[in-house]
Amino acid sequence: MPELKDVRTSLEVGFPEDGLPPRYVRLRGRAWRAIGNLPEFPFEDEQFEVVIMDSGVVSRASVREAHRVLKPEGRLFFTVPQRTKKQQGLSLPDVYSMVRDGFNIVEVERPAWWRFGFGGRTLSICALKKNWRTLNNRFRPYT
Repeated sequence: MPELKDVRTSLEVGFPEDGLPPRYVRLRGRAWRAIGNLPEFPFEDEQFEVVIMDSGVVSRASVREAHRVLKPEGRLFFTVPQRTKKQQGLSLPDVYSMVRDGFNIVEVERPAWWRFGFGGRTLSICALKKNWRTLNNRFRPYT
C-alpha cells in the first residue's frame, strides 16, 4: 500500500472497536472518526483525506458515500475476499466496476501465498478520488 504522509483526517467504516488491522493503522489521521455500517455517513461533503472500509461493509452505496465525504485527491482503502470457483466474494472486475465512476484504482495488493491457491484470498485496494481533471468522460461521476 502507498505511503501517505501528513494525513490529518480519516474515517474508519465498519470495524469493531479497536479492530482496525495493523496495516491500516499507519493511515490514521491525527483526527479520525469511526462509524459502523450505516447507509449514509453522518458527515458533510469533503471532510476526510482517507476512508478505510471493512470488507463487510463494501458495497456500491458505501463506495458512493466514501466518494462524497472524501476531499479532492482523497484515498479509499478496503480489503475484500476474492471470489474463486467455490467461495463467495468479489472478482477484480467486480471491484473495478464498483469504483470506476468515482475513483481510479491506484494499487491492488494480494497476499504472497495468493498464487499457490491457499484459502483466504483477499484483495487490498487503494483508490484515488477522481477530480474534474481525471474524470473519464465515458462514465458519469457520483453525484
